[in-house]
Amino acid sequence: MPVQAQTPPAAFTTGDNGIPYFTFAVDEDKLGGAPDRSAMNQPLDAGSRIFVRNGHFYRVGADNRPNTADDTRVRLYGINLSFATNFPSDADALRLAQRLRKLGINAVRLHHMDSSPGVQDNPPRSLLTPGPYPTFNQTAVTRLRNFIAALKQQGIYVNLNLHVGYRFRPAVDQLPPLDGKAEATPLGAPLHVYYPRMVALQEEYARQLIRGLGLRGNPALAMVEINNESSLLAAWQRREWSEAVPKAYEAELRKQWQEWLVRRYGSTAKACATWNTCVSSNSVIQLLTPTDASQIGQWRDRLDGKLKSLAEKVLGPSDPGTPNTSGEALRIRDFLMFLADTDRAYFNRIRQVVQAETDALVPVTGTQMGYGGVLNFDSQAQMDYIDEHFYIDHPDFPGPAWDRNDWRIRNSAASDGELGRLLALSLRRDIRKPFVVSEYNQPFPNRQSSEIQPLMAAFAAAQDWDGLFFFDYMDGDNWADTPSAFTLAGDWGKYAATGQSAMLYRNGLVATLPTLTAIPFGADARRAVAAVREPGAFESHLSVRYGVRPELATQARLGMDLSGAAKLATQTPPAMPLRAPNGEFEFDAQQRAIQLRTPQARGFFGFLMKRRVGDDNASVELLGKNRGFTGVLLTALDNRPLASSRQILISASSAVTGTQPGSMPSRPKELVHYKNDPKWWTLERDSGMNDKPSGPRDVEGPVWMERNEARITLRTQARRIAVYPLDGSGKRLAALDAGRAAVSNGVATIHIQADIAQASPWYEVVADE
Repeated sequence: MPVQAQTPPAAFTTGDNGIPYFTFAVDEDKLGGAPDRSAMNQPLDAGSRIFVRNGHFYRVGADNRPNTADDTRVRLYGINLSFATNFPSDADALRLAQRLRKLGINAVRLHHMDSSPGVQDNPPRSLLTPGPYPTFNQTAVTRLRNFIAALKQQGIYVNLNLHVGYRFRPAVDQLPPLDGKAEATPLGAPLHVYYPRMVALQEEYARQLIRGLGLRGNPALAMVEINNESSLLAAWQRREWSEAVPKAYEAELRKQWQEWLVRRYGSTAKACATWNTCVSSNSVIQLLTPTDASQIGQWRDRLDGKLKSLAEKVLGPSDPGTPNTSGEALRIRDFLMFLADTDRAYFNRIRQVVQAETDALVPVTGTQMGYGGVLNFDSQAQMDYIDEHFYIDHPDFPGPAWDRNDWRIRNSAASDGELGRLLALSLRRDIRKPFVVSEYNQPFPNRQSSEIQPLMAAFAAAQDWDGLFFFDYMDGDNWADTPSAFTLAGDWGKYAATGQSAMLYRNGLVATLPTLTAIPFGADARRAVAAVREPGAFESHLSVRYGVRPELATQARLGMDLSGAAKLATQTPPAMPLRAPNGEFEFDAQQRAIQLRTPQARGFFGFLMKRRVGDDNASVELLGKNRGFTGVLLTALDNRPLASSRQILISASSAVTGTQPGSMPSRPKELVHYKNDPKWWTLERDSGMNDKPSGPRDVEGPVWMERNEARITLRTQARRIAVYPLDGSGKRLAALDAGRAAVSNGVATIHIQADIAQASPWYEVVADE
């Protein structure tokens, strides 16, 4: 029986929240036309190999030699692949690589490949089988090797992740028992950083993996991450010490602590004499714990007490970067230095294996700056680049972790309070090294998440960072076509601006800020800040000592001078609203709106409400019934300034959601307050789930988009324009009529999403000169 074509809806659908929606789906395999950014990539050859030069990533060029005249800068606009997505069949490998190329993606982060050892092989979910670590699933290795070849042909590099989620098993991997007879190490617990057998097994894993994937001299290998979100420093900071040092492993770390003290002081007795805290200079010096450090610090808090409070009122806040020379403080300082050195020894060992198996040019990093803090600058002294992760509105789980039916979000936004955290990323950069954000997202069902990719791309371009990796494309066994937590596939609100965001970053549509500000942060200050128990001590030090706040990142490129030798005058806070010196970025906190204003791009993000936002060159005004939030991005596709461009792509999207199961007629699944708490949100429950507060974050289709009706004006040299809504394959639909797209007195006026027949997140503007 032939399939009957569905009748297009006659009108927008009004959700229970009173907001109009329309359904939309992208056909990623057939995507072409204006949204297709495939031309940004070229196949990778020997000259495409990446290395580090002058604090950035470069290609070696046609002569295949680094540090010569034909070296060229490269920025990586990437995306994460997780679990089974790393191991597609040969046919799906080409299909997936082509999909990513169309988005302007030129790098993928191969993530969570070790996290779920199993025997499944169609598709595999892991590189590993349940055998002793490392026992490889040869089907997974073969598939990944072929996938890397497909990515290479599409001009896409790979970021190889080594240890991410593998949990060592004492009974299988011939290791001492864990506390409570646990069968596997806790996720992220850093026993594998210091226990010799675990380190040796990871060296063997790296050797076999690199050989199996054929990565020696392979230009597709852009970089390697040794250890995802885990370090001894992080376990200390996060008060996860008991998980990091089970009883049967304590003696090994204590032995390494004694050896470190002997190397530093000549003997443990001399260490005790320096601290003046040991019961006996002949006794074994025990490991400190975060609780010990807290108790050591309490006496100072009590002693300072009111005097400290009075001094801060008169003289201002104290500087957390001022070294404390008391014996107890020196003991804590030494222990933190020991942890940093232990982390560093681990990173260095694995890096040596990686570069021995590939070549000395391959950039390697240890772990993310958020997992260890300021002493990660020290533990990663020999690493080639710095990495970090960033999320706006990461879901919170009040009950069991990752419970799909009990979770909540704040529904926050960069344009409404979170921009400062984004700007603060610039303070995690070592000014001598490339800087990469290998995970970032504003996960579904956050209603403002269409802002995240353009803003990250614009900010990273202005700061001249070296890599961005969205988390993630998809991580399941099936091809996603509806929103699901972190995935891009199916989240068409984010997807709509992905290719344009790649242009902002890779093609320099947002200019690099011309001024470079080196912030002194010497070893003594790092150690003092690391020993402070209060959150935000690092930011407080920079603010008190130099007047440096995250907002400074809108005025200049920032980075830490770890020698401490740079001279920096006290910085004056930038005026509000925040504006970049070149005028390309503007944030009005009161209006909760962010604008990008460059020759080839204009962007409007935030709560524009009903007012006209912009200027005489370009503006946006929301119309009709809506929440007042939008993300509108205009980019010239012909390398001309917008005013003279003959082809412009407009993306306009707000929130997306799935369909409420069982609803008749079908309606959008809504965001509701979590347990009636006005500060928290979750998705409404599916029917029959009254015992749980949340609907699942992997929703059913079809996908609904909030209507984003708006009037856009743009100064133009064109005499006439044609504006085409685009369907889910990028194909032009009927052009908007003259009442909705016209040029008058050098200004184009475009009315988008005015009716259901022409509702789309994409509009292509073609100008007639």
